[in-house]
Amino acid sequence: MFSGGKDSLVALDIASKAGVEHAVFIDSDLEFSISRDYVRKMKKFYDIEFVQPVNDFFEFCERICPPSKRLKWCCKVMKLALMMDYGIKNHKFTFLTGLRSDESRRRSKYTEIVSDPFLFSNPRYTFKQVNPVLLWSEREVWQYIHENELPFNPLYKLGSPRVGCWCCPLASRQEWDLARDLEPEKMKKLKKLIRDFSLKLPARYRHKYVKDGWKSFAFKYQKNPVIRMEVEGKTYNLLGDNCYLDKVEDLLFILSSNFQRGAGSLSFLKDVDLQKQQIRMLLEKSMNCVGCGVCLVLCPVGALYLDPGIKVDSSKCVGCLVCCKRVDSKLKMGCVARNYRMFRDTIEL
Repeated sequence: MFSGGKDSLVALDIASKAGVEHAVFIDSDLEFSISRDYVRKMKKFYDIEFVQPVNDFFEFCERICPPSKRLKWCCKVMKLALMMDYGIKNHKFTFLTGLRSDESRRRSKYTEIVSDPFLFSNPRYTFKQVNPVLLWSEREVWQYIHENELPFNPLYKLGSPRVGCWCCPLASRQEWDLARDLEPEKMKKLKKLIRDFSLKLPARYRHKYVKDGWKSFAFKYQKNPVIRMEVEGKTYNLLGDNCYLDKVEDLLFILSSNFQRGAGSLSFLKDVDLQKQQIRMLLEKSMNCVGCGVCLVLCPVGALYLDPGIKVDSSKCVGCLVCCKRVDSKLKMGCVARNYRMFRDTIEL
């Protein structure tokens, strides 16, 4: 995976000399335009494939919320899920990156072959993330670039200490000033989204959120009970509006092969070894789906699909229940909407 940054450049050059001939660049709207132009020019020297996300960043800001330091859904929706999907479809299960341990506290705990909870969440495939410059210092990276006369991203000459997403909430003031100058239209669009989202907050928080508070924003989920669940042994009765029951029925095959619909009701006999809280959370996935597709790449048999919300193909589902598991500490049920969306329709027990 080539990001266009200095560390990734060194990893790319080392890999190329070792015989790795193919690299992938995620060509999303999150990248600086100058970075995308730079990577296009680098195709003269390396075999770099451009892969474009299906998801639109601004659209998902509206569906979920503008990303913050504590609500970083953007990496999973725009990059990690795309990496896994690309790897599965192209049978490429080893990714080389330019991660370095001194970049952050989290990365200081990485090994040269790392087990990222998200990348390793699909039990059918064994992904390996290899970090050849993990233990390099920044000085050693620049020394390699200069000694080998590698053309590096012009963002560094403009004063940026790193190459990343122009809208990253972790960016420094210097990086934000650069983003404002280089991506004025995108910045204008993001600011409008931030202002619009602030109107969903209590009035006393809005000014602070718009000014800079959105960068570290987190919230208490606002639940909207729309279905009542009644349980008697293995029999579950759901009562609610048909528009919500229709969505629940889209995933019901995972839980039961025996169910009945009525006007404002749905009953089923549980076939799987899950607690009622787990069943509730699975069914709430269908009610709150934002169409990001993250859960699709977590299914080992490809039984989940979007049309337009999340659905299960009964001819493929094998009842493995991977879709009911926690991927990491921030992705319960492997669902972005459940963990990052402020307003959520719920099932009341």
